[in-house]
Amino acid sequence: MDIDVGPIFRAMLRHKVKFGLIIVEIALTVAIMANSASMILQARRDLRIPSGFDDENLVSVVGRPLDRSLTDQTRINEMLREDREKVRAMPGVRAVVNTYMVPWSSYSMSTNLVQAEGGSGEFLRVQMYSTDEGLLDALQVSLIEGRMFTTEEIDESTRRLYAAEMSERKPDGTLKITFDTDVIVSEAFARRAFGEPPWVGRTFVESDGSRSRVTGVIDHFYKPYIDKHSPVSGYVSFHPYRSANPHVTARFLVRTEPGRAAEVADALPARLFRPDLPREIKAKTISYIHTMYFGPQRLVAGSMAVVNVLLVLVTALGVAGLTSFSVTERTRQIGTRRALGATAGVIVRYFLIETSLVTSTGLALGAVFAVALNLAVTSMIEGQAKLDFAFLVFSMVLLWFVGLVSAISPAMRGARISPAVATRNI
Repeated sequence: MDIDVGPIFRAMLRHKVKFGLIIVEIALTVAIMANSASMILQARRDLRIPSGFDDENLVSVVGRPLDRSLTDQTRINEMLREDREKVRAMPGVRAVVNTYMVPWSSYSMSTNLVQAEGGSGEFLRVQMYSTDEGLLDALQVSLIEGRMFTTEEIDESTRRLYAAEMSERKPDGTLKITFDTDVIVSEAFARRAFGEPPWVGRTFVESDGSRSRVTGVIDHFYKPYIDKHSPVSGYVSFHPYRSANPHVTARFLVRTEPGRAAEVADALPARLFRPDLPREIKAKTISYIHTMYFGPQRLVAGSMAVVNVLLVLVTALGVAGLTSFSVTERTRQIGTRRALGATAGVIVRYFLIETSLVTSTGLALGAVFAVALNLAVTSMIEGQAKLDFAFLVFSMVLLWFVGLVSAISPAMRGARISPAVATRNI
C-alpha cells in the first residue's frame, strides 16, 4: 500500500501548534549546535597557538616588598642585580631576563607609534616591554637582523629613563623629557611598519614624541593582546632598561633545563629571601599561566559540549513524544487501516514519513537561524569564530537521523495495534 505525502502534510497543517513547536525546537537546536561547535573548534585552535617560546621550561618570578619604605632607586637597582645573579646561579637554570613581558599573561603594555621614515604617518599599536641582556637566551629567539643591546647601553638607558621619570611632568602626566633610544622589534612589526628589509637603522616616533631606532629584529614573537587574533599579538618593541621599582624589586623570566620548571619555581622563593627586606615572591611556570589564561575558554567549550548533548537528547525526546502522541491520537484510524489490509510496515512508514517532514522543515529553518545567529554574534564580539558550514551540515544530518530513530519505537507500537482494539469506542 503506497503512502501519499499530501494527506500527511495536510494532517500536519491541521495541528499547527503541535508540529510547529517541534519544528522550532529542531531549528533552534541546529542553530545552537552549529554555532557552538564552531566556537569549540575555535577554542581548540586557540589552545594550540604556539607562543614560539620554550613555554614548558619557563618560569615567571615577581618580588614585591612588604615594606614600602624602600625608595632609593640606586639600592633597588643593586638588589635587582643581586637577585638576577642568585637566580642565574640556581641549579637547573639556563637563562634569566629582567622584563615585564610574560607569555600568556593577561597583562600587556603597549603604545602608539607613528612611522617617521618611509611610512604613511598612520599610528600603529605595538606591545612595548623592557629587557636586559638575557632576552635572546631566555625566550630562545634569534636575531635575523642587527644586534643585541650591550650592558653599557642598557645601563645608560636605565639611568636616563629614571632621570626622566624623576623630572617634572606635563599637565597630562606624560614626561617632559624625551630622548632617543634603540629598540629591538619583532619581524612582524618591522615588516608592518617599514615594509621590506633592511630594517636596522629605521626610526619611528612614539606617542610622547621620543624617537626609537631599530637596532635588532627578532624572528618571532607572540603574546595575546586583547583579541588573540589581533596583529598586535605579534608586534613588540623591546626597550633596553632594567625594570625595578619600590613596588616590584624583582621581575624575571627564567628558562630552565628541560623538565625542571616546576622544581625551579618551588625553590625560587627561598632563593630570593632577603632578611633585610621582607618580600612576597611569586614564581609560576608559564605552563600554569597558559592553563589559567585559557581556563575560562576551556570551561565555556566544555559547557557548550554538554549543552549540545542535552539539546540532542531533549530534541530526541520531543520527536519521540510527538510521534507517541500521534499514535495514541490516531488509534482508531490505525485500526481501521489495519482492518483494510494495511501492514505493520505501512503504519511504521507513515509515521516515519511524518517525522521526516517535521524534521526536514525544522532543519531548513534551523539553517537560516544558524547563519543569522552567527552574523549577529560575530558583529557584536570581535574575533568570534565564523560559522563552519561543515558543522552546520553535520548537525543537520545528525538531527535528521536522531529524529528518525526517535520515532521508530512509538511507530512500531502503533503498528502493533490490532483492528479489534482500535475499533472499540474510546
